Amino acid sequence: MSAPAAPLSLRALLPLLPALALFGCRQDIGLAQAARCDGIQQSGEDWVDQAFDRDGDGFYDGSNADCINAYPADKLDCEDTIAAVNPTATEIACNELDDDCDPATLDASDDDGDGFLACEDCDDNDPLVNPQAAETQCNFINDDCDDNTADGYDADGDGFDSCTDCDDTRPYISPDSSEVFCNSLDDDCNPSTFDFEDRDNDGSGSCDDCNDGDATISPLLAEDCDTPEDDNCDGQANEDCAIDWSGQYTLDRAVSKYCAFGLINFSFGVMEISSAGTSLSAFSYPYTTPPGTLGGSVDADGNFSATVTYKGGCTEVYTLTGVFTSETTFTATFSASYTGSYPNCGIGADDCSKGSPHTWIINGTRK
Repeated sequence: MSAPAAPLSLRALLPLLPALALFGCRQDIGLAQAARCDGIQQSGEDWVDQAFDRDGDGFYDGSNADCINAYPADKLDCEDTIAAVNPTATEIACNELDDDCDPATLDASDDDGDGFLACEDCDDNDPLVNPQAAETQCNFINDDCDDNTADGYDADGDGFDSCTDCDDTRPYISPDSSEVFCNSLDDDCNPSTFDFEDRDNDGSGSCDDCNDGDATISPLLAEDCDTPEDDNCDGQANEDCAIDWSGQYTLDRAVSKYCAFGLINFSFGVMEISSAGTSLSAFSYPYTTPPGTLGGSVDADGNFSATVTYKGGCTEVYTLTGVFTSETTFTATFSASYTGSYPNCGIGADDCSKGSPHTWIINGTRK
């Protein structure tokens, strides 16, 4: 079945529709072209000068000459496509818009006067910091405002750069390492962490202290001549403790002997002692033979012994044994011995080997 035919009146208008539509469009175009920014609401405008307030913020296109003539400056819009931009708006920093339409109001300040606004200057209080500055190593400042420019380098790859790593050439040295004793390195980059232990708390560490369990033994101490230890850790015990015992010592009793018809004849009340290190010699003063010069040694504690032997038909042996009780006194035993075939050492009461005394307990005091 075919569609019903249109009424006669409508059929009569159908050929005219394209012409009517074209007429309407031409009328709208004419209104738009005829619109002027004049402060008067024209026919076809929803509000006054609608075509010149495109963002609808109540301010008119400041680039249009008619608007400039029709409105005061505070009603002119410097950006008529953004409603948030107009003379009553507040300037928003660093959005690259003249929000308040006032060129005198900066989009950002340059507080440090380095030529870079706060929007691009990562520290606008320091003129040495800006996008054109060179990065200074290890000052903990982003001098060039570039986060990709390192403030320091990690040459040894241990995760710590040269700013925090006290030795950036050794990966085993870093603030994250443990201190290793006695390697002469600051392994943990902490000067307050000692390179040594000090178990006896004598101020000298285990690296240099030859006995870190005894506070009286340390390289920081002087040698103690009253102990057998190496008190100052120099590898020697009592090396500086040798006393020069040399001098003339007055005896508290005379040492006298006469026998063999006067061949043995001495008497003295003074002994001359000479010492050098551990060597010691002694003789009567004034010098007589016998007993002559006795040679021997002295130890660090002052114990000494010296002797002399004269061989012959009557062999004579003289011995001095004792100890220095101070730097100026000693106590000792002087002894004489005579051996030989009859009658070389004398006859009868004059026989040196039979006579007495043969020993003398003496005490000497240095003059």
